[in-house]
Amino acid sequence: MELSQLCAANYHYKRYTLDYFLESAERLGYQSIELWASGPHLHLEDFDAARLAELNRKIKAHHLALRCFTPEQCVYAISVSHPDKVYRDRTVDFFNQHIEAAVQLDCDHMVVSTGFAYLDVDAEDAFGWCAEAMGRIARKAEQEGVTLAVEPFTKYTTHICNEASQLRRLLRTVNSPRLMGLADTDVIATTAVDTFSTFLDVIGPENLGHVHFVDGNPGGHLVPGDGVLDLDGALEKLKAIHYTGALGLEVLDRRYVFAPEAAMKQAMDWYKERI
Repeated sequence: MELSQLCAANYHYKRYTLDYFLESAERLGYQSIELWASGPHLHLEDFDAARLAELNRKIKAHHLALRCFTPEQCVYAISVSHPDKVYRDRTVDFFNQHIEAAVQLDCDHMVVSTGFAYLDVDAEDAFGWCAEAMGRIARKAEQEGVTLAVEPFTKYTTHICNEASQLRRLLRTVNSPRLMGLADTDVIATTAVDTFSTFLDVIGPENLGHVHFVDGNPGGHLVPGDGVLDLDGALEKLKAIHYTGALGLEVLDRRYVFAPEAAMKQAMDWYKERI
């Protein structure tokens, strides 16, 4: 594993400016970032091509590489599994616009998800809607040269994709070379069906497009070292499969929002001790 694989992320910097986040990441010695595309930092409707170009220049001026672009898709009304085709079509447009933005930011990886799904709707119908819409997004990604990483969520968000077997089914159904999986250490532990190791074995290491590398109790999305997850074991598994992708620090707990740089320094120190 390399230092450049660890990505500072702006999730818990939301009480600070985006400029502060970029300055902080550079100051701490990060080489890569994952960028959460959401207000207050980057609500895409507020960014035309000129503003995206300006942001791209800023990222590079801080000697950083944008390894993953992550549109907000949990809080916003976004779901490819919704029974309303108007809702799904708008979601496809949303993701396609963010794919175009990722290209403008010289980023070739983007996170997507299956979104919300109703419990009183036939599960196979919902899966069919999801796969069809995801297929359309994947075709856009193929055209633009962007790899999509599908992130499973816990059952409290969706029942379409919570575990490795469901993710594998979706990847095989859509069957796009640009659609891969995302392994979130905390979500995997919270779902408690797979271990991190078996999750990668089930989807296939060749289908791993991105990792959210965070601690938990489980749950919480904490800085490495602040929870009980076996992150050392996860890192050893990634080494064993020769993973060369990014490790995004999707730190979400509100305890970090007033001192986000201290949290990113702790994550960097934890990682450096192990590589």
